[in-house]
Amino acid sequence: MIIRSLCRRPAALGPLARCRAAPIARQVHTVPTLQNHAALVKHGIPPLLSRAGFAIAYTDYMDYMVGELNAVTAHGPWENQPPKNLVIEWARSPVHAFGFNVASTLFNNDFFFKCLATDPDVPSAPSELLTAHITASFSSLSTLRDEMLATADAMFGPGYVWLVQVTDASLGRSQPLLRILPTYLAGTPLSGAHYRRQPEDLNTHNADSVQQLNTVGSFGSASAAEQRAGPKKPLKPLGGVDVTPLLCVSTWEHVWLHDYGVAGKTKFLDAWWDKIDWSQVEQAASLTAHESKPGQQGQQQFFYS
Repeated sequence: MIIRSLCRRPAALGPLARCRAAPIARQVHTVPTLQNHAALVKHGIPPLLSRAGFAIAYTDYMDYMVGELNAVTAHGPWENQPPKNLVIEWARSPVHAFGFNVASTLFNNDFFFKCLATDPDVPSAPSELLTAHITASFSSLSTLRDEMLATADAMFGPGYVWLVQVTDASLGRSQPLLRILPTYLAGTPLSGAHYRRQPEDLNTHNADSVQQLNTVGSFGSASAAEQRAGPKKPLKPLGGVDVTPLLCVSTWEHVWLHDYGVAGKTKFLDAWWDKIDWSQVEQAASLTAHESKPGQQGQQQFFYS
């Protein structure tokens, strides 16, 4: 299965795994607590996820991933670092590919759940300020909904579809823009880890066209020789583009398969949109009064590189 192969430990981590099973093993990383967590464990997130669906998608999955991260970081310099820091630090290191996958998966799945409205008695809707920014980039909230859900529904494989805020210093823009960004598997939207963004399904590309993405080996840009010869790759992507994640939806099958069935992905996405906590989205964004120019609304909606 995809999840099993993604999370499989390298053979070198066997001793660490055995240490983790011992009673004296330290558990530095723990499963994050969500808002109204006790109620979610008891009731799920109706009508989006049932109690059993939530247990699979969050409780069981995060517990497993946290265990893997503790095994990778045990008694080392990384054991006190949060997953987000590890994602950025390990994105440029093929040696830490497994650890990156685990840390990025933890960050992504937690981000997905923290953007859900978990209080059934409190309705959630975007503020006028946030709506103005959405309209400036997508022409309307309805258009954003259609584009995000269509992108997620079209992903033939697991990953996430993100709403991100993009600040492009090279263009001298005074207002950040909102974009849709897909990431496959354990790909991340974080600017400092842009080398592992994974915005495309490589199964749909000609093999020769993606050969340049292989950065390991004797002459790869991530080889030991190259790392010794030159400076570290910059944390910020070339061109000065900063990306801030605001919202995401998971397309991993374990999230929706239990409650919606094999053919239920579209129904799940519709239900997800109605459970977005827009206050969390606005809190993550940097918003100011938006002045749009005629003819610019709704342009350039996607961000892939």
